[in-house]
Amino acid sequence: LRLDELDGERVSSRFETPFQRAFPEEVREVMARGGGNYTVQPGNTLWYIATQYYGQGLRYHQIFGANQDKIRDPDLIYPGQVFDIPQMEIAE
Repeated sequence: LRLDELDGERVSSRFETPFQRAFPEEVREVMARGGGNYTVQPGNTLWYIATQYYGQGLRYHQIFGANQDKIRDPDLIYPGQVFDIPQMEIAE
């Protein structure tokens, strides 16, 4: 997503942020399959992502574990990162 400020016909400043549009049907399908990927948006946390996909923020460990090559610190994730969302592991 990009926002340009124009000075006449020239761009005087620009703001860009990663954005991935997800339609409700697509989200339901991915969640039903229990996997997929997710592009981090500004303000997201692993807790938030886990809540959206698994219904419980405490399951953020599953996302962290599947993406340790991309995440150094689970408290520091950045817009534009693309994480694999593994199927929910159910403890028996």
